[in-house]
Amino acid sequence: MDKRRPGHVRQVLKELITKWEKDKVKKGGAAREAWAYAVGENIKKHTKPVSLKNGTMIVIAEDSSWLYRLTLDKRKILSKFNEKYTGRKKPTDIRFRIGSLDDR
Repeated sequence: MDKRRPGHVRQVLKELITKWEKDKVKKGGAAREAWAYAVGENIKKHTKPVSLKNGTMIVIAEDSSWLYRLTLDKRKILSKFNEKYTGRKKPTDIRFRIGSLDDR
């Protein structure tokens, strides 16, 4: 019995998981980078983009005052976001929700 085999399988799995995590970060990184560009550092601290599906981006806002401000500037934010976003499908709408930013 070859004792190196279990170690080899473990190493292959570790490498696959690392690759998948890198791919996930790269995909999310483009959206986070474009979001920071579109809203600036101050607004970024009070918001979190959470998904981009079917042409709609969902963004969590810290509270109702941020939600209101973002809603007023939605078209401008969307335009700036799409200038910078390098993903395959650019969003055509943004929906804002109030929620927790803890998992940024």
